[in-house]
Amino acid sequence: MKVEIQYVNSKEEECAVLQVCQNHPGIKKLQEIIEKAAYQTMTIPCFLGEQIYSISCEHILYFETIQDILFVHIGSKVYEAKKRLYELEEILPKQFARISKSVIMNLDQVQYYSPLANGLMKATFYNGEETYISRKYLRLLRTKIGGKI
Repeated sequence: MKVEIQYVNSKEEECAVLQVCQNHPGIKKLQEIIEKAAYQTMTIPCFLGEQIYSISCEHILYFETIQDILFVHIGSKVYEAKKRLYELEEILPKQFARISKSVIMNLDQVQYYSPLANGLMKATFYNGEETYISRKYLRLLRTKIGGKI
């Protein structure tokens, strides 16, 4: 498929036109990406000591609340953020899911899921870090990721 880009002077003039021979799921997905601006990376302002960082959501493993403090886990570093989990749930991209009362995780960062004897599920991230999915949120998570677990 040929791609053509024309630059315009203002945001009001921006428009994407797809000229296709026949409709297929890939075209619908492309339309959804363009309309929802899903190609843009969302960032979250985070703190590490006195310094403020703008962290891209794609790098975040999970958000965790401990005693009213929101921790942002990224690889081996843990940042703090000035938001509440319910606020994040409303604005985060669809690859994030609530997995317990105090945790929202990035589904794209999970390497594998392991069932536990007590009805919980363990999620292991690509860096080896782990978190647990409570029974209350497990059904919702299964539907979100297409029943893979």
